[in-house]
Amino acid sequence: MLIRGPKLGRPDRWLVAGVAIVVAQLLAASWAEPFVDTISAGMALLAILCAARTIRLTPAVGVPDRWRWQAGSFAWLLWAAQWIANAVQDSLLRHDQLLAKGLSEARLAVLVFTLMPLAAPGDDRRLRWLDAIFALAFAVLMTILSWPDLFDADPKGPDNTFLYLGYVAMAVFAGLSVVGNPARPLRHMSRALFVTLSTYAVVGITSRELIEHGWVGMDAPVFAYGDLPFLAYLWLIGRATPDGERDAPEYRLVLLARLVPLAVTILIVALSFIVACSLPGNALLAGTMALAILVVYAARAALIEALHHQHREAAFVREHARAAGLTDLMHELRSPLGAIALNASIVRRTVGAQPALDRAAVAIESGCMTISHLLDDVLALERLEAGLTPLAITRHDLAALLREVVAMLAAEAEEYGVTLTAHLVAAEVAVDAAAVRRILTNLIDNALRFTPRGGRVTLSLTYGHRQYQLTVADTGTGLPPEVRAAPFRRFASVARPLNGRRGSGLGLAITHALVQTIGGTITVDPPARDGGTTFRLLLPAA
Repeated sequence: MLIRGPKLGRPDRWLVAGVAIVVAQLLAASWAEPFVDTISAGMALLAILCAARTIRLTPAVGVPDRWRWQAGSFAWLLWAAQWIANAVQDSLLRHDQLLAKGLSEARLAVLVFTLMPLAAPGDDRRLRWLDAIFALAFAVLMTILSWPDLFDADPKGPDNTFLYLGYVAMAVFAGLSVVGNPARPLRHMSRALFVTLSTYAVVGITSRELIEHGWVGMDAPVFAYGDLPFLAYLWLIGRATPDGERDAPEYRLVLLARLVPLAVTILIVALSFIVACSLPGNALLAGTMALAILVVYAARAALIEALHHQHREAAFVREHARAAGLTDLMHELRSPLGAIALNASIVRRTVGAQPALDRAAVAIESGCMTISHLLDDVLALERLEAGLTPLAITRHDLAALLREVVAMLAAEAEEYGVTLTAHLVAAEVAVDAAAVRRILTNLIDNALRFTPRGGRVTLSLTYGHRQYQLTVADTGTGLPPEVRAAPFRRFASVARPLNGRRGSGLGLAITHALVQTIGGTITVDPPARDGGTTFRLLLPAA
């Protein structure tokens, strides 16, 4: 079996070295006495190898969360020291496991702080302190779970239940770290540690059960399969992060900021409850810890909401200032633009028989008109999104309003060679007539410009489920995939129309804002086999 590294065709030397250590363990089984010491020595070498590779991959100075990589390296070194102490306990420590178990507890505590999946370096200092309390509480609980075995000379331990619970809890905690760390390099290390600790839990539980039931002895070479967690880490930590993997989107970060702390809180409280019920001597400590962690979670949730409110208010102030500045800019541009258009018109009327100057004047007028329409659209959209467009809600004959729009656009449809038809039912609705006219004008005009000669644009009005449905369907070229993914965003138009001039790209964005303003919803149907586009506008009847 050829072991490949991050680059295709290149052997992973670290993993090869790890496999070589495992092979050496198995070869030593025939002459080593006792073999359990050989296994311990091999695991110590593998842990040192994992520490060296983590140090090699540690980001440069100044990179956020660099300390987590350093802590992970230190945890591996503590793990190596634990196995070395375990190997020499018979000859030097007279079967005293206190040193090995103390190193094990230190390694678990360092791993807990390495994997803590909550606050990021840029977060509020108070938030980071609260998250440090989460890590401290979990580390103390892991120590309590191992306490019955800490001073016991029997390698089997008095009760494996707590040890098994510690294995599983640590693996779950590492899994939460993978979910809660959005940054790719840190999530990469967390994923490797999660697989390592999960594998270690399976290996630890199964090996102890085999010994407990007397199926194999502690000196059996089969226990070399305890090297698997170390090999898994060497393989995963050396794999390059996929180029296509992106950082978590904003909505996911907000969701994780709520769910991951809650999951950690539930885990700590559950472990505290188990300790309180199983170890009466530690019941008071476990109960106090559970109560404290609930208070910390409540404080963290309140702090998150307060910080979110501050950020939202600051964003609102910035957006308001931006919108006001943009509106002022639009107004300031209109005056010189009007002067340019006026002077171009004067030039065109006075040049007489000079065709070149006449064409230049026409081009200036056309450009000024295009820019003026764009400024009007930007200004209208800004006012709509800022809630500065007043509504005049009165009862209207909706079908009559739609017929007016169809009549207004009939000449344009005839010029383009497109059949414009309407199928309407009687409807009297309380709406803003100007808003409805502009919505339908935008949708139908957009459909006419992208429908070839001989095509059809159909407007229909139906009633059902206490709401009216307006449908504008065409047999045109259809929306491009990049526009269909977000049809109502600004400047979504990327295709050149078949008829008329290219729009500003703001028509559908204005339409969407108007629909929301009057309390309706608008959607786009999936693309049909024969092409075309269908917009559906729903308006409540009441």
